[in-house]
Amino acid sequence: MHQWNDTPGDAGLDATLRALEEAYVAGLPGRLNAIESSLQRCLDEPGSVAHFDALVLHLHSLAGSAGTFGFTDLGMRATELELRMNAFLKAAAHDAGAFAPIADAVGSFLHWAASATQAKAIPSAIPAPCAPAAAGAPRLIYLVHDDTLVARDIAGQLENFGYEVEVITALAHLQEYIDRRLPSAVVMDLGFPAGILAGAAEVARIRQANAHGFAVIFISTRSNFEARLATVRAGADAYFSKPLDMVALIDRLDALTVQEEKQPCRVLIVDDDLQTAEHYAAVLRGAGMDVRVLEQIPSMLQTLGEYRPELILMDVYMPGCNGVDLARLIRQDNMYLDVPIVFLSSESDVEKQLDAIESGADDFLTKPIQPAHLVSALNSRVLRYRALRSLIMRDSLTGLFNHSALKEHLAREIARARRSRAPLTLAMVDIDHFKRINDSHGHPVGDQVIRALARLLQQRLRRGDIIGRYGGEEFAIIMPGTPPDAAAQVLDQVRASFSTIRHYAEAHDFTATFSAGVAELATDGDADTLFRLADQALYQAKHDGRNCIRNASSLGEN
Repeated sequence: MHQWNDTPGDAGLDATLRALEEAYVAGLPGRLNAIESSLQRCLDEPGSVAHFDALVLHLHSLAGSAGTFGFTDLGMRATELELRMNAFLKAAAHDAGAFAPIADAVGSFLHWAASATQAKAIPSAIPAPCAPAAAGAPRLIYLVHDDTLVARDIAGQLENFGYEVEVITALAHLQEYIDRRLPSAVVMDLGFPAGILAGAAEVARIRQANAHGFAVIFISTRSNFEARLATVRAGADAYFSKPLDMVALIDRLDALTVQEEKQPCRVLIVDDDLQTAEHYAAVLRGAGMDVRVLEQIPSMLQTLGEYRPELILMDVYMPGCNGVDLARLIRQDNMYLDVPIVFLSSESDVEKQLDAIESGADDFLTKPIQPAHLVSALNSRVLRYRALRSLIMRDSLTGLFNHSALKEHLAREIARARRSRAPLTLAMVDIDHFKRINDSHGHPVGDQVIRALARLLQQRLRRGDIIGRYGGEEFAIIMPGTPPDAAAQVLDQVRASFSTIRHYAEAHDFTATFSAGVAELATDGDADTLFRLADQALYQAKHDGRNCIRNASSLGEN
């Protein structure tokens, strides 16, 4: 269960919620006047269904918002009147006699509501399951090995993937290095002159003496049960037999030491009641979510395309287009078929809730709702959406975006580049002589080379660059805000590093290289043109001898 705690970081959220609450209180007379005016029109023109519908909408809006801002009794009484109005509208005849008792009840309610005040409480903190994680954990590796040449070689491989490595050749010195600076991980040989299991014994001793945690990975020529059991008892996190599968080692190190920054959940709130929408937006933003509020329903499709929400939170009843119709409209587009839609409404009729779900929604939450419940419900939906999207959009071998996802991202980045008038570069990367690698060493080794390049690109490029496996041994990289010359320079550094990575194949190892072509988005260009130009530059790199980068602008075609 979430606990509400007073922390310094909650002061801003508390102030926002209180300001919204004060604005709601100030606007309550206007809401009540709107109900009174609507009631009067119903009495003046009892045959007009439009006036009755308008009264229901006003009561529904008050029923949904009052509880949110602490006016519990006000919300409950408005809900009762809304239900009576709905029952009246379902009747065959809408005569003045049948409406008279409802009109009296609404009048009495307005008289009571004008002076009613209720104590309200605002939570002092909001749980933050979607808040971005702290970035920048240290990536220092202590490599403990008594063979200096072997150690330097492994260290060089690790440094290619962005790790800072310090080599320790004497096992006895490991403790003093740890005392001076705590590492992210220790990678060490199992056997030393002191004994074939000396490494495990020293790690066990340090683990007991050291209060701080760090990952430990053993490497060894021994792979028998006794050796591996000794490392488990010493508290090791992983064990690799020599010769090393460097890509597998990097994968494991990344999993143990790298904390990826979590992107905040993107939630679109659709509600014509702006005050209530802003209240829930403040709650969700306090939980670390990225929230946009949409009040103008006709701009929904444009907002979906620009914002790309991971969840849509909407009311059922809105003038002009109700939530059920809006959900069906959204589901017509395959691009948004999997985006979760959650209704948040004061509607308590189970049949109407089920109708709303059948329109394509994923959940129905009832107003008022506790902040912790709202955050938890939306967070779990977004996490499941992300997991499903990852299965659909990611390549299974590398974890990078797949072909279709790349094209979707490129279309979005092109639109963004045009709005901001910023440069956009596309790079196509292809591993040289890949068929020869597969023919000589087998497809599993070829997969190892592909994974190595994928990992290197992820480590060396910016977080905002979009990397994908375009097909086979070919990769595509979308580089927003980057001119082609700068992109070529960065890729050339990656190319140089990749050419030094050794890949193990049976009894020997080998190196591989790649070629790349870069192209910049032209003023009147599109995605197909950009891919064609980058591919032509890649072809030129192959023609020029491979293991190089070529720029489409130097080929004489725009």
